[in-house]
Amino acid sequence: MRTVRLAFMRQWGGNIGIGLALAVVAMLALVGSGATGPGEATLIGALIAVAVAVAVPHTCWLREDEQGLTLVRLLVPRRYAWSEIRGLAMEFGEEVETSGHHVTLRLRLADPPGRFWGPRLGRIDVTEDDLPRGTEPRALAELFALFGRRGLPVDRPEFANEVLHVRGLPPLPSRPVRTVPAGTVPTAAQAYADAPGVEEEEKDLAARRSTAKSPPRKRREYLLRTAARADRLALADGDEDTGQAVGARIAAGNLTEHDGVTADGDDARAYVRQQYLDWRRTSARVRRGERSR
Repeated sequence: MRTVRLAFMRQWGGNIGIGLALAVVAMLALVGSGATGPGEATLIGALIAVAVAVAVPHTCWLREDEQGLTLVRLLVPRRYAWSEIRGLAMEFGEEVETSGHHVTLRLRLADPPGRFWGPRLGRIDVTEDDLPRGTEPRALAELFALFGRRGLPVDRPEFANEVLHVRGLPPLPSRPVRTVPAGTVPTAAQAYADAPGVEEEEKDLAARRSTAKSPPRKRREYLLRTAARADRLALADGDEDTGQAVGARIAAGNLTEHDGVTADGDDARAYVRQQYLDWRRTSARVRRGERSR
């Protein structure tokens, strides 16, 4: 059994809310019971908030065993079997206020990989080029090594290998390139049967353009629907040399890049149809389940 401490990826700012909430509850209880005056209660509340900000990061770790991973956050364990885990997701971003760059790490729990990224493990700062800063703790290398031992993919293996190299650990094993589409590919008529009209879809997507910074699941839905709409416009145009066809290839490429898969030529558009049909079927099952409750 191996344990990776995740304190180095916990942002103190994210713990302030927990500390303040506990501090307010304690202050109200103390003042309400008459045990202390407002001044003493405020001091105790401040001490509680500081203690929580310091202690909370150290209550998070990831434990590996033969059956799976146990993620412990705030001393509450959550179990994930190996059969549920598809890899380690890495989402790079930039702070608007400070222009600082960072990467957020999550467990990836579903396939295709872009569909759902699981629980957040934490966040670390990176360079402006989205590369390691060279000061990453050994715990991050141990986290990457864990996924390497289990043969699970890491989104940016070159990033992971640089961290592993600095810490004197072996690189991740090379993995075959995942090409798509795999399995049965529906025709355009099958994929887009009963889909909303193109104009209706455009209006809905226009209202969702802010999803570029949304959680991965919502962002993937936006990319998928955008690619499907572009594919339908290109099919209606019928000319593979027009701007509609170029736009369809670009939109399909955005989806495959997000999903971390490789597609050659028009295979990306076939992948869009495959994934769109699968998404609509899954959405329909979810809606039926909600109505039956």
